[in-house]
Amino acid sequence: MIKNVIAVIDGAAGSCGKAKVVGEIATDKNIKLGAAVTNCMPNAGHTFVNEKGEPTIFRNIPVSSVNEYTKLFIGPGSAVDMEVFEEEYKQVSKYVGNRKIYVHEMVPLIVQRHKQYEKEHIKSGSTFKGCGAVTQEKVIRDKKLEFFKTFKNAVVCSNDEWNERLYKHLDNPYEYVILEGAQGCDLDLNHSGNYPYVTSRNVSTAQLLADSGISPERLLQTIMVIRPFPIRISNVTKTGEIIYTGSYGKGDELTWTQINLASMCGGYPFRGDVNFYDSYVTTDKLKKLFSHCPEVYLKQIFGENYRSKKLDSITLLEALELERLIYKSKGISKYETQLIELSVLDSDNTTNTIFDKSEQTTVTKMERRVFDLDINKLKTNCKINTPSSLYLNFFQHLESDFQGKIGNFEDYYFNRYLREYFNWIEYETCIPISALGTGPKNNERILKKDLIKEIEK
Repeated sequence: MIKNVIAVIDGAAGSCGKAKVVGEIATDKNIKLGAAVTNCMPNAGHTFVNEKGEPTIFRNIPVSSVNEYTKLFIGPGSAVDMEVFEEEYKQVSKYVGNRKIYVHEMVPLIVQRHKQYEKEHIKSGSTFKGCGAVTQEKVIRDKKLEFFKTFKNAVVCSNDEWNERLYKHLDNPYEYVILEGAQGCDLDLNHSGNYPYVTSRNVSTAQLLADSGISPERLLQTIMVIRPFPIRISNVTKTGEIIYTGSYGKGDELTWTQINLASMCGGYPFRGDVNFYDSYVTTDKLKKLFSHCPEVYLKQIFGENYRSKKLDSITLLEALELERLIYKSKGISKYETQLIELSVLDSDNTTNTIFDKSEQTTVTKMERRVFDLDINKLKTNCKINTPSSLYLNFFQHLESDFQGKIGNFEDYYFNRYLREYFNWIEYETCIPISALGTGPKNNERILKKDLIKEIEK
């Protein structure tokens, strides 16, 4: 039996950069990518950034559209919100062109009642896109449920036709088929250990294969995309409501200030780390920061009772977060801190320059929470999915000097701290690191080993 299926999955809690990895595989001229399958829902947002720095957000349509010759399939594990899909189709048409997108007949439509149901019933953190509610109706065979109808070149196929078209590529010993994962292993409904702070489905290589109607015997390899500091969605909704969205195992919750400072200094963030800096915090500065910080960020730092927060109880880390978020609210990601003394690390910048690496979710546009890595969770995810390699994305969060670097592993010098980090990950998981993602753009990466295996015939 031909083994030519590549699965790309997220080994943490989402937002590890699956679209970047898929895009790099799809645009590799040495790889003949015959077909790509997604089983995504509109709560997923996958951002591909081309070499010019232009981002494109994919929801249901395969990111592999960036390869003009790849056939595109949307599987029955998907669900479509037509308003979202039509906008996505328009945005990604520059890549899709006149190609057909083959949509399985069992893809249900999300409508307003599904979103409203989730807002009324889910209190454990959600994007409220209707994905869980529509899945519930599909499972119980609700008569109100509607299914996808053909839209432009996104054509509905019967189960037999969809499989027949897909298996032409699966049976071709000279082509690869890629399964583009959605969500992250640590959001898995059953095996994440994070219930109820999870998504509405199982997240694994086995589930990708099952949703696509592909035998596990066809699998060639799984590439697990991870990041040094996993994320969760914000505890604060767009409307200002606070809903706890879960932790990350035993990993300490960090702040983006800690990530920013540690990556500049070539160290690792830890509890109490900013207290080593000389502080210039005064009561007047705190009053100004508190009064200028948007309410949504005040809730993010101090919680719902932020109004009762006393200035003399604000820590240095909280003050630094206030400062950072004020700049962020103005669209400024490079600024000079007035609260601590930093040594000159780069002659091109002033003494106290900080580069904010914080992120917002693709779908909700709220700032992500960030955590230390719980190695035991990663080990569990590796056991369940047996990846052939780990793609360590967001490597620049460990060492900012590597931002945007490209090339091969042996071309660069990695200090002891970084080498020990690589060894720790590989030793604990028993899985090799194949690449270091150094930035959002396509091919901003350092290859440590071959990413793609040869097809087994």
